Amino acid sequence: MTIMRIEGRYKMISIRRWLPSKIKYKLFFAILLFVFVPLFIFQIRNYSQIEEILRQKVNWQTELQIEQVKEKFNLLHTNLLTHALEIENDPRFYTWLTQVDDSLTDLDTRRIEIENELAHINSRSSPNSVFVYYALVDKQGHVYTSYTPLKRLRANDVLSNRGLNQMAESGQSLIWLEEEMGDIGVSSHNERQLSLLSVLQQGNEEPFGYLQVSFDYDSWLKSIIRDFPVFQNYFLLDADGQILSRTRNSASLAAEWIERFQKPSNKAEEYFDRKSNMLLNVQYLSVMDWKLVSQFPFDSYIGDISGMKQQYLKTYTIFIGLFVLITFVILSSLTRPLQLLQRKMDKIVTSNFRDRLNVKRMDGEVLALAQSFNRMTDDIYELFTKLKLEEKQKEAMHFQMLLSQMNPHFLLNTLNMVKWQAVLSKQEDIAEICLSLGKLLETSLNTNVDLIFVKDELELVRAYVYITQKRWQYPFEVIYLVDPTLDYVLVPKLSLQLLVENSIHHGFSKLKDKGRIVIRMTELGQKLLIEVEDNGIGLKHAEKMSILRNRKRNGIGLTNLRERLRLLYKGEASFSLEELSQGTLARATIPLLVSNPFLEGESQLVESNSG
Repeated sequence: MTIMRIEGRYKMISIRRWLPSKIKYKLFFAILLFVFVPLFIFQIRNYSQIEEILRQKVNWQTELQIEQVKEKFNLLHTNLLTHALEIENDPRFYTWLTQVDDSLTDLDTRRIEIENELAHINSRSSPNSVFVYYALVDKQGHVYTSYTPLKRLRANDVLSNRGLNQMAESGQSLIWLEEEMGDIGVSSHNERQLSLLSVLQQGNEEPFGYLQVSFDYDSWLKSIIRDFPVFQNYFLLDADGQILSRTRNSASLAAEWIERFQKPSNKAEEYFDRKSNMLLNVQYLSVMDWKLVSQFPFDSYIGDISGMKQQYLKTYTIFIGLFVLITFVILSSLTRPLQLLQRKMDKIVTSNFRDRLNVKRMDGEVLALAQSFNRMTDDIYELFTKLKLEEKQKEAMHFQMLLSQMNPHFLLNTLNMVKWQAVLSKQEDIAEICLSLGKLLETSLNTNVDLIFVKDELELVRAYVYITQKRWQYPFEVIYLVDPTLDYVLVPKLSLQLLVENSIHHGFSKLKDKGRIVIRMTELGQKLLIEVEDNGIGLKHAEKMSILRNRKRNGIGLTNLRERLRLLYKGEASFSLEELSQGTLARATIPLLVSNPFLEGESQLVESNSG
């Protein structure tokens, strides 16, 4: 512990060596450290909090938007499947596509009916109908569409060999393909499409036709985001991480992010690219095993805040520079007179404060300081003179105190000798009186103790009562109603003895009957109630007797007791005298203080008879 304290003290000394010693530097660094630095940190923190709040708000909005895109894509995917099944199970399409008559009139009528029904089915996917194209091919190679192609289509223009081969290999009658748009006779900004290829058949019969539903997902995605409140870039990625579509041709994803998105994951994720200051949100499109990525550039949103921050830093730097210059000028004008004053004070100290400062050229606070210093030197010089005199007086008083300390010990030793002489002479009453008086003297002379145990205080009361009963001729008795559990409660020393003495001297001096004193102690929560009741002549008669006898000692004793209670318990104790029909009741309430008994090291200056 000593080594650690030395090391800690050494570190404090080392730190102090780096601190400035002059007051102007201390004031400057104090203002800089406790005003400007916290202000700078607080302002930067405010900007950071604003950026964080904006980032959270934008992130919430972008998450909401990308979830809407995902829900719309899944809904469209489900609708396309539903429509394909509806066409396959519709008996009208079965009848139209299995008709054998190939006359021109019948073929044109059938084409009009089929294409009108396909257009009707497509219109139910509104507003997505403009991005969806239905095409039917019957067994004769006739093509029927839900749209108006730019040229006459053949079966090979609709059915791709890749799709037919995949269906043949997998044995499925319905597959999804991501492929080139091909020559389907529509105008599109994208060269690729999402196609649903389905073989139409009923039961185990031979297929009666083929259905291809083409979805221009690129145009659909760009139209979806036009109405979003927060503009951002969107990307469609396949399972291999290849970009299928993007909402802006100039938008791009860093290679490290594309590599990260190639890892299989079916959870929504959020990333923040600190290099490009981009917020990325990823949604997994389970129906196609694709990923939808939104990219939000924070620079375009919080660019003004960054500019404000830079402007603030420039302004703050200029302000600090001006502050340093002005502060040094002001502090130098203040500290220069103080330095001169310091040198003059040093000279006065070396002259034992018998010199004074010259205040003719001083003004303002420095003049007031110099005048105060002159007054202080005069007072200090007078104090020096008084201290020298007081030191001599203290030496004399200390010598007298050493002599006075011998008197109580001499008195107790003499009393102890008288007690043993009485024992040898078989004067038991005198021995008991000496023992009781010794207890009272020992307690009263012990000035280091203000509180004693209840059991010790009762012993002192019994000792005092024994002496008093031997001294006075009128009879009286003392009844102790104290619970033994209160033996180690602390009470003021000689407080009960004073109350008992007051009852005896004031109550029993003119009492014809036998006197009685009842001592009660009761625990009241966190308080101790002390009551001393007598059957004496009462308060009024006792006051008259005191006036006639011109005695004030007992009045002083009760006043002293009240003052002791006030000093010991700081206003938490109370004391009162109450006149009864016969006698007086003294009541005191003090805080309940319980102490452990002290068993070792006890001694007595006057030995007991048993010793």
